[in-house]
Amino acid sequence: MEETKLTAALPNLDIQILHRDDPERGAETIAIQITATPSFDALRGTMGPALLASANPMLALWAAPMRLWSDAMRQVWAPWLRLTPPRREP
Repeated sequence: MEETKLTAALPNLDIQILHRDDPERGAETIAIQITATPSFDALRGTMGPALLASANPMLALWAAPMRLWSDAMRQVWAPWLRLTPPRREP
């Protein structure tokens, strides 16, 4: 199986794109992983007015589905995250 990985490290945001060919199954897989540290909300706060529709409509069009997706993922993971002990600050 061949694999190609593309990574980008931005301030508070890491992006990884993984492409795999599986000739035995005649399949191809592309996975995109976006990690915001400490969180997507914090990243949105650092970008400030750049995410406002009045400041940049094209960026706002991109941000809206990402915000919807992150809110949906929070709801999906919420029951599981409640089972974990609270994180202690160092």
